[in-house]
Amino acid sequence: MNTFFSKLALSNDTQSKLARHTLFWFVCWAFQGFIYSFLYTDNAGNVKYLIAYGESLIFLPQHMFLAYGIIYLMLPQYLLKGKYWAGFAGVLLFISAAALFSPLVQMLVIHPFRDAVGFPYYPKNIFIAFLGGLRGSMTVAGFAVAIKLLKHWYFKNTENQILEKEKLRAELELLKGQLHPHFMFNTLNGIYSLALKESQRTADAILNLSNLMRYMMSESGQTIISLSHEIEIIRTYILMEQNRFGDRLDVALNIQGNMNDKFIAPLILLPFVENGFKHGTSKMSEQAWMSLELLVKDSELKFKLINGKPTHSDKSTVSPSGIGLANVQKRLGLLYPQGHELRITEDDSTFIVSLMVQLQKIQITTA
Repeated sequence: MNTFFSKLALSNDTQSKLARHTLFWFVCWAFQGFIYSFLYTDNAGNVKYLIAYGESLIFLPQHMFLAYGIIYLMLPQYLLKGKYWAGFAGVLLFISAAALFSPLVQMLVIHPFRDAVGFPYYPKNIFIAFLGGLRGSMTVAGFAVAIKLLKHWYFKNTENQILEKEKLRAELELLKGQLHPHFMFNTLNGIYSLALKESQRTADAILNLSNLMRYMMSESGQTIISLSHEIEIIRTYILMEQNRFGDRLDVALNIQGNMNDKFIAPLILLPFVENGFKHGTSKMSEQAWMSLELLVKDSELKFKLINGKPTHSDKSTVSPSGIGLANVQKRLGLLYPQGHELRITEDDSTFIVSLMVQLQKIQITTA
């Protein structure tokens, strides 16, 4: 039923346009015939509906002239193109022309019509007839133009939503395109350092890198992925870093909650972990450490990452404004504009990321 009415109101195919225009003018004719029928009564007080609806039909072309003149000439050619003065003058011209039809119709059509049906005709002076035509035509044309403008607004709003969605997708793809090489560059640097040491962990690191690359090439291109898979990738990355740091790294990982049927945009959590290793633990000469807590309750995810950093380091080396974090912050703003809270703080010895995401409030779906 909704599809039928949507097609009738919005479709531009010839059949639908003809149907809705016919329906509109039928309603106008029926309404005007009914509303003015009380003027047409005989000496016995009987309402002459035939005369009321007959004259409503006679005046209909006058209303159609004004409505279609504004809708199909003044609106698209002038008013909607910003030519307001020309459009305003044109509308006044059409209104005046439509109103001038009224005295002519009264004399040439209404008078003979009433004589034919035997109903008395009371002549009106030209000015009164002009005002009557002005009122009637402007009322009907006003409704028609209002409907046309509402339809125009609907299509423009729909078009803007589509453009905004496409812009959002383009921005997200650009951000992910910037994030992938940045992330892989940092990971390869870690493997390179293992290779220089001729570490036995190099092979394991390459295997983990292979899993990460598979993730980057396939699932990270999707709109959403399962939360459990995102967490699995985080575990893989942490394991690769543990292989690189060995006993010099202490990682506390605490994950709680039901991950079933939970979904998240890819590469939302992993960049925070990667940033913690790059700007924090990898630069510590003493024991490096990191604490990661992840809690899922209903559709809300809470993520808290704390890592140590060098006590006497240049703050620019641990600034949260790096490429990876800057990109993920932008993506959070695009994907979860009303569904996330992010706080990044630091002091002399720690760097803290606190993130809350309402998973169901993602803006782009898998449609």
